[in-house]
Amino acid sequence: VEGKFVDSTVKLTDKVKLECVYPKKAVIIQTSWLKLNVTHKENIAVLHPIYGIHIKDKYNGRVYFENASREDVSLVFIKSTLEDVGLYYCSIVTYPDGIWEKVIEIFQPDAFEESEKQNNLVFTKPEGNVAFTCPYKTGDSVQQVKWERIKADRIDTIALCSLSGKQSFGSDFKERTLMDCSDQANSTIAIQNITASDFATYRCVATAGNKTYAMSFTM
Repeated sequence: VEGKFVDSTVKLTDKVKLECVYPKKAVIIQTSWLKLNVTHKENIAVLHPIYGIHIKDKYNGRVYFENASREDVSLVFIKSTLEDVGLYYCSIVTYPDGIWEKVIEIFQPDAFEESEKQNNLVFTKPEGNVAFTCPYKTGDSVQQVKWERIKADRIDTIALCSLSGKQSFGSDFKERTLMDCSDQANSTIAIQNITASDFATYRCVATAGNKTYAMSFTM
């Protein structure tokens, strides 16, 4: 979706999991799942710690909360169809931090980009830290650098850096990722507090005019 930061893109399959885990310690008041339609956001489901779960009639029997714990409010679609392709919002109202949001897009399988075979291996251990450096061809002015974590069924946006120096971080990485893209020759990110779900493939994509440079790592 043009102009909208998407935290994760997920492949459309018969059963689709939209992962949403709140990373902070604030008190969760309520969680809402919404889908973006042309003119408005459509309510799908609401999870309240006291009043329980409410699922809209249209989605009843087709979605459920996998764990419904305090932090994990991931939503699972069953019997998915092409109508489920689109943009979804996991919106968590907290005290005292306010609203935390994650944006997930469901893609058709033929639009899902497969990662190429990797040969850059990086080693670390759980709870450790890891750093990646992505060098790109000098002489070209890089407009944007994007870092991604790639898994079999989804691609998570880690961070974006623009030519102006503006940095944006994915919801799952904002609290534990540092990025330096001040150098026109390379970009470096450091991810802290590695968990089991972080052992995956990582990709850096640098855009310079009509050219794109990509580099991948396997951790």
